[in-house]
Amino acid sequence: MSIFTDFCKWLQRLFFSPSADAFPPSDSAPESTATLMEAEKMASELSDYLIGDRLFRQIVVDTPAGLRQPKMTLGGLVERMQALASDPQLGPGDRRRLQAVQEAWETARRRYPEQVTEKLQREMKSYLHNWQYYLDQRAQNPEKWKNDYAYEARNKRRVQLVARLLGADAPAGILDDLEAMEPHD
Repeated sequence: MSIFTDFCKWLQRLFFSPSADAFPPSDSAPESTATLMEAEKMASELSDYLIGDRLFRQIVVDTPAGLRQPKMTLGGLVERMQALASDPQLGPGDRRRLQAVQEAWETARRRYPEQVTEKLQREMKSYLHNWQYYLDQRAQNPEKWKNDYAYEARNKRRVQLVARLLGADAPAGILDDLEAMEPHD
């Protein structure tokens, strides 16, 4: 690295990196705190997200664990809430913050029921498409794609989650269809 590059990085940290005081107080492990901050950011943007057209909303969150840029979806928010709720490293103060996120989610569901259903249906369709694409690729070239299963199976889990969130509004038999898509060797 050049001296100029080092100097530029030092200036950036000096003038543009937030101090530890810029983050809300936390009583959790850094990774748990970062996930909570992502969920809080998503919760704060729920109304705009729901009345907007985009399925995937890019958000930017500066956390003690570094800059995060997750794509917001309703399923992504619920995934984070569920992970945090079962996280033993989430402290009592941060559990109260998580409760505020959960309340924002429930408020949005009551205030925008049609938009929530429409976004969840689009999200399911997207994840289902991605899962089917992976299965098709794996069927054509099993050796190339077999090592990607653990990563790609997240789309299957997301379809399952979104189907549960949709309840009666989910396509009939979607979970059975999802299981039938995957060849069982």
